Amino acid sequence: MARNLYPEAFFGGKVSDAAKEKTGQQLEKNIAAFAKLAKFSPYLAGDTFTLADCGGAVHLQLVASATKIIYGRDFMADLPVRDYLKLLGERPTVQKVNAERKVNTELMLAAAKAKAQAKT
Repeated sequence: MARNLYPEAFFGGKVSDAAKEKTGQQLEKNIAAFAKLAKFSPYLAGDTFTLADCGGAVHLQLVASATKIIYGRDFMADLPVRDYLKLLGERPTVQKVNAERKVNTELMLAAAKAKAQAKT
C-alpha cells in the first residue's frame, strides 16, 4: 500500500490528494494490524530470524520514510522499528542488501534523470 506514495516521496513524481488520503487511511489500518502481529522480540516473529525479517529489513524503513515525507509524520513511529532495524543492520547479509540497494537506487535515479532530460 505504501508503494502508492513512492513516486512522490522518492522520485519527484506526483500522487493525487485523493490517492494520498485513501492510502493514508489504509496504511493506518494495516500498520495497526501489523503492530498486533509483530513481536519485535527481538525479531518480527519472536526470537528467531525468519523470512518475515527479510521483508521487514527492506520495507519498514521505506514505509516510515514515505509516510514522513508525504504526511509529515512517520506512521511507524509508535513501533520499535528503529531499534529493530539497527539490530538487523548488524547482520552481514542485511548490510550487503542495504549497500546493494543504495547503489541500485543511485543507478535507477540517474537513469530516470537521463530519461527525463532526453525528453526535453
